Amino acid sequence: MKLTKLFYSIITVVLLSSCAGSKIDSVLKQGNVLQENFKTTIPFNYVNGWIVLEVEIQNNTYNFILDTGSSNIITKEFAKKINSKVLGAETIKDINHTENSTEYTKINSIKIGNIDFQNTIAGIVDLNKITEIACVKIDGFIGSNLMRKAIWDFDFQNKLITITNDETNLNIPSETIDSKPYIGTAGIPAITVKINGNKILNNTVDFGNGGVNLLRGDHFNNQKEEHLITEYVRGTEKAFGGFGRRESKVFYDTMINELKIGDHTINRIHTRVKSGAGNNLGLDFFKNYRVILNWNKKRIRMIEVSKAGNDTYNSYGFAPIYEDGGLYVNTIIEKTSAFKLLKQNDKIVSINNTSYANITEAQYCDVFRNGYDNETDVLSITILRDGEELTFELLKTKLL
Repeated sequence: MKLTKLFYSIITVVLLSSCAGSKIDSVLKQGNVLQENFKTTIPFNYVNGWIVLEVEIQNNTYNFILDTGSSNIITKEFAKKINSKVLGAETIKDINHTENSTEYTKINSIKIGNIDFQNTIAGIVDLNKITEIACVKIDGFIGSNLMRKAIWDFDFQNKLITITNDETNLNIPSETIDSKPYIGTAGIPAITVKINGNKILNNTVDFGNGGVNLLRGDHFNNQKEEHLITEYVRGTEKAFGGFGRRESKVFYDTMINELKIGDHTINRIHTRVKSGAGNNLGLDFFKNYRVILNWNKKRIRMIEVSKAGNDTYNSYGFAPIYEDGGLYVNTIIEKTSAFKLLKQNDKIVSINNTSYANITEAQYCDVFRNGYDNETDVLSITILRDGEELTFELLKTKLL
């Protein structure tokens, strides 16, 4: 099991949008592209489930995560490196309703390929305090407030992005799956879908979510009451947010039998319901398509490459968290042997005879990247609880 599959988008909630009427809405619309007519194709890499690409700032090359579900963000360390001038601050909340004051700055030039994006706004966030972000070794996020200044064509299979000002520069088939997005604060796109026949608005197109799609709690409850959702399993975890973690929260994993985008139907979509989270379609879903995002014409085009859906959900029933120099049990899912045997905050001593008793942050990053099991049906875990070491055998269980 790779931890990246259990680590959901945490940065969408750090975008600079605090309250209605805030001046930041107009501030985030700033920016332009230096060239009038342009087209470039650039490669990218997948790192821990995220899209990572090279950008040029002040004649140096840096690695940034690309996230359509966020505004531009830079780390505090990077802001200091480029001598950023703070233009203001907004008091905002993350997904856990944790408030923080976030400063923002203007970046005069961000070059991606041969295209020069000028005068865009970026929040300054202490991203590296979140170990999972620090593992990626990036300097910031490219968000939708920059991306909306161009048309972006994503070839996920070949790990290529084409950026242009004109769709006629792209070889687009005559038949595409089209959707007209709602463009929210910071240019973040969201589409309308039908879930089990019910229209659901504002499903964020979130390439920064490398995990499971998200469904809002009230929609989940309504669909349960109407017997449209019948398969689900309950779990608990310390929730991630843009400003850190907080107390344990309940979540649900569920299966959506039918999701429709326009006339396009996808069956059996694994989805998670998290407290405070909105509707969200993530990168694992969109990887099945070539996706063209056109903010100016308010159009998303999808060309099917592989079949999305027909998901199953198998799990040992737990996931770890790295805190205070140790690896601890965090996520626990009901209907599994882990639910019967483990407790949240048990310290993990070893998994499958690999010791994690004195794990460093660098070693944890390796676990986060590569996982810790050998894809067998049984996993051996030794934990420390109340001064006593306990060893359990955990069975991989089909939950959905």
